[in-house]
Amino acid sequence: MVSQTAIEAQQSMLRTKIKAIYGDSALSESEKAKRIQSLMSPRKPSAKDDTVDKITRRMARVSFNDKAQTILGCSHYQLKAKLLAPCCDSWVSCRFCHDEVNSHAMDRFSVNEMKCMLCQEEQPIAQDCRKCKQQMGCYYCHKCRLIDDGPGKSIFHCDQCGICLSGEKSKFYHCHICEACVAVEARSNHGCAEKKLHCDCPVCGEHIFGSNKAIVQTKCQHMMHEECLQKYSEHSFKCPICSASICDTRLFFKSIEDYMKACTMPREYKDMKSQIHCNDCRQRSVAQYHFVYHKCSLCRSYNTSILSTTRGIGVAGQ
Repeated sequence: MVSQTAIEAQQSMLRTKIKAIYGDSALSESEKAKRIQSLMSPRKPSAKDDTVDKITRRMARVSFNDKAQTILGCSHYQLKAKLLAPCCDSWVSCRFCHDEVNSHAMDRFSVNEMKCMLCQEEQPIAQDCRKCKQQMGCYYCHKCRLIDDGPGKSIFHCDQCGICLSGEKSKFYHCHICEACVAVEARSNHGCAEKKLHCDCPVCGEHIFGSNKAIVQTKCQHMMHEECLQKYSEHSFKCPICSASICDTRLFFKSIEDYMKACTMPREYKDMKSQIHCNDCRQRSVAQYHFVYHKCSLCRSYNTSILSTTRGIGVAGQ
């Protein structure tokens, strides 16, 4: 008779396998469904099945940054080792891969073991494999437990930030107010503010400090991922935090001007005025009432909000 402990262990193993299948980005949804169905309805394996299973197990020990080019690693880094996540005792390519499929975050600094994807030797984390002597990555930081083999990629560790950062060390300096490294060329105009990078990206919600994605600063001094900004600006020209214009709006405002000249308001609205607030210059002014657009009389921006509408001129609050 199978003990209750053995049953619980089997169920736990089954849940782990199902979770691993769900988290495998290389599998299509149909392939994931087939594999999960196979787990839930096992059958007696044939000799052919056993061979396939061995190949599958062997491939599961490696992951690729570029499968077509057989470059080992993951979508975040190139490297030839798997890291053992102490929090859940699982082999992962990096902390980002771990966090994408788990409800908890992996502590990068607590990683002590790695497994070479070339010879499968399990060992203390290091830059070189102690068995096959191959280099796991051209960059290795023993403090961050970071291995990266990206060609031509510059990375440096900042003791004051406490993490590794992308770029050449000589091109950055540590700002003690922002508590982050800032490009030397932006020393005079980076909009220094306390713990400026210790925030979440307003588009994707990911914490910016420690992210491996490129970070940009908008004209209104807010931080977000460069990729997020590019995608967001396809749908809106307003900052998701303060509503200020975050891109070049000259052509857009010119098209508004042309539209307003071609489509005049009905005569009954001629005497109506709107008190507006400009999201760009942050000032109040009065504009001719319009169904949609109101120009700031101070900075000529159309990025405005209506505060009140009356007949005649009312300038209270300026």
